[in-house]
Amino acid sequence: MLHIILLILKILGLLILGILGLIILIISIVLLAPAGYRLEASGKDTLESVSGRLKFYWLFHLISGDMHYKDGRFTWRMRAAWKKFGSGMERKDDADKIEPVSESFEKPEKLVKSRTEEAPEKQSENRAGSRAAEEKPELESESPEEEKQKWSLYERFKRFWEKIKYTFEKICDNIRSLIKKKERLTAFIQNEVHKSAFFKTVRELRRFLKTLRPRQADVYAEFGFTDPAVTGYMLALISMIYPFIGEYTEILPDFEHKIFCGRIFVKGRIRALHAVSFALCLLMDKNVRTTYRHIKKFKF
Repeated sequence: MLHIILLILKILGLLILGILGLIILIISIVLLAPAGYRLEASGKDTLESVSGRLKFYWLFHLISGDMHYKDGRFTWRMRAAWKKFGSGMERKDDADKIEPVSESFEKPEKLVKSRTEEAPEKQSENRAGSRAAEEKPELESESPEEEKQKWSLYERFKRFWEKIKYTFEKICDNIRSLIKKKERLTAFIQNEVHKSAFFKTVRELRRFLKTLRPRQADVYAEFGFTDPAVTGYMLALISMIYPFIGEYTEILPDFEHKIFCGRIFVKGRIRALHAVSFALCLLMDKNVRTTYRHIKKFKF
């Protein structure tokens, strides 16, 4: 009897161990399996000339997709296991035919006749009413009581002064509330816990962005606007992200002509493990958790 119980417990233990191993295997595949992507785009001067294509896959092509844009038309296709979706696929509607409206909703002949008979009588009554309204004398002049109800000059001035006073007090209250909000926000930012949480988030975010760098990339862009100042502003904006993409890009600004042309080719892989590690690093930090709770409770 004891031998049978031990055998059953052994079998149950092996089943539990197998289920746990299967769960760990699935989680490992999801975290470690790379999601590949390939982006190609090009254009010159006008939006109509822009064309592009994006292909991606995940879990060993178990999930894949293809998006294409050309000549102002956007098409897409996606596959998840054996199910396929796409913009070109026809979908069958549940109701193929629309039933005609039944004749029961038509107006009965008797009602139509009665309404046609009543129409002349109503028209005659309306004409009589309009004639009576025309024959009424004009409205009499305002009564003395209504004239007394009009405000005097002093009362009007007093009301106008009260409006100005109320507006001024409201503006002063808004200024005081803004000063209080500024003081609270400054104290919140200058807190040492919040500062350390901010720098921690920035460091982890930079590490995460490095993992998103493509394996292959080639970006060429030539741009120019009618106003050279706008071209300079755009170049300054690009220079902010140039340290991250400078290895793969070639930017040519034109300060004399209005022009825009370029091409993009990007190919790379993304793993879910990097996003999970980024989130765990932030959650394990005590200052980040404290700052998050303070942000939820923060009120101006």
